[in-house]
Amino acid sequence: MSEGSSSESETSACSSKYNPIKVLYSSNLKVPVENAPVYENVQQFEAALQNHEQILPIGQGDLVKSREEEKRRKKLEEERLLEEKNKQRFAKYEALLPKRKEKKAKNVLTRIEASQGPLGALKDCVEKRLRVMIITRNSNSIRGSLYATVVAFDKQWNLALSDVLEIWKRKGPRKRKVPPGLGSPVPKGTAAAISPVPEVIEAPVGKGIWECRRHIPQLMVRGEHIVLINITER
Repeated sequence: MSEGSSSESETSACSSKYNPIKVLYSSNLKVPVENAPVYENVQQFEAALQNHEQILPIGQGDLVKSREEEKRRKKLEEERLLEEKNKQRFAKYEALLPKRKEKKAKNVLTRIEASQGPLGALKDCVEKRLRVMIITRNSNSIRGSLYATVVAFDKQWNLALSDVLEIWKRKGPRKRKVPPGLGSPVPKGTAAAISPVPEVIEAPVGKGIWECRRHIPQLMVRGEHIVLINITER
């Protein structure tokens, strides 16, 4: 036998002289079956011989994805059928089960709807957009009054107001004492760049007392500062 024929027998997969090392470096290799399936290891190959349809060779990723999608769809369908079956089984017992009360969300808006008494009158002011007069106090006396529309409130009488006209009285400019904690005034235009500063209009009313007025678009008043609320328009 010639040397060429012996090398061919060593690179042939059907030969008893098959040499895998020479096959790796041979340039004249002929694959017996070009479309043969390729598996990751011998165990996968043996499993494919037993369950040919279940074990897929390398390179068939689309088929694997379609199989997984089919399994997921079948699982969802089984769960749906089981849920419907259980509903039919226990439908006759639903009337015997105690009914749970649905918990309603509790917040400022829901409490406004259930308000009664004085708070009920305040609720009407919110719904009908009525103007009210609110008398406020400071630490030891009456401070002034607010004419506004109530937007929201709570059981502590904290009020959210809109379109507020505030009127109060204080001493004249010469008798006023500026608290040391206020420090130097803010440079003109600095605060207005962040939020418009309401303009205070002052007018003397006699005996060194001046009446101050200002309009505020929105205002939050704490309940502890409120003395009286009166409806000014119906």
